[in-house]
Amino acid sequence: MLKKIFVTAVFTALILFGSTAEKVSAQDVWVGTSPATGWQCYVMTETARAINDASVEVTLKMVKKSGNVEYLHYVFWTDHVNGTSFKNSQGFSGVVDQYKTPIEYNAMRIAFRYGDRMSG
Repeated sequence: MLKKIFVTAVFTALILFGSTAEKVSAQDVWVGTSPATGWQCYVMTETARAINDASVEVTLKMVKKSGNVEYLHYVFWTDHVNGTSFKNSQGFSGVVDQYKTPIEYNAMRIAFRYGDRMSG
């Protein structure tokens, strides 16, 4: 009887540990301070999703100095002509550049990294 209880307890612990390990993979990764607004910007890794081999979507969490939060949805795609481009839910779009668009550059790198993981 005691052996059955022990085995059941160990089995339950393994199930609980396995389900919490999956939840821990979601995180907000800091991608910089917006030069335009001064807000802290984070990619929400659990929102990263590969659309196809050359494009990914993700949500950017922007924390204002007041502590209020706003969200922007981004789509990034790569082509042989422009490199990597982006468009966000506020209608802004352009070509990703490490120096001209540092938030988008960092967000794109995280989005492609996590988008492949979350979609597979």
